[in-house]
Amino acid sequence: ERTTLAHVAEHAGVCAGTVSHYFGSKARLFEEMIAERLAPFVEAEEASLAHHQGPVRDLLHQFLRRLWERAWEPGILELMRVVKAESAEFPESGRLLCQQLGGRWRRLYAAILTTGMKNGEFRTMDVDVAARTISYALLGVAEKVSAFSSFDPRMPDREAMWRGIEDMVDRFVLAELPQGTRQGVFE
Repeated sequence: ERTTLAHVAEHAGVCAGTVSHYFGSKARLFEEMIAERLAPFVEAEEASLAHHQGPVRDLLHQFLRRLWERAWEPGILELMRVVKAESAEFPESGRLLCQQLGGRWRRLYAAILTTGMKNGEFRTMDVDVAARTISYALLGVAEKVSAFSSFDPRMPDREAMWRGIEDMVDRFVLAELPQGTRQGVFE
């Protein structure tokens, strides 16, 4: 909040004019930083979607697992917290990022969920609502585990929480639960 472009330039070891020349404003620097960290991941997922063969459930699980693992990379959960905290300071940046990156994420989910509905693997659903619900749940759980595990000795580990998400998503999207699906997590 109190950081200026001059502070950023000093930390980067360049003059303030250089930062201003390339970014123009703190809001633009904020947008570029987020896009640099998150856009390549979205691009890789868009490419992997085009090459998948096999059950759509597997594709959804692989997609979500990669997102789960990405969330745990150094700085990603912290970046999400900064985005939330700074959205009041930079509302236009928040809208832009939500439209650009969020829109691409929702299109990925929509493609997966729509394909699953068409082939009968997934129940009929509003794909926009489902996409948001699944991604918010996954990232919210990762954020809470990260933030509170050091204070809560009973917090299940990351893998246990991942299995809970996987089970929850199956129960949310599948037309029928397959034999051998973990039972009892939510019962």
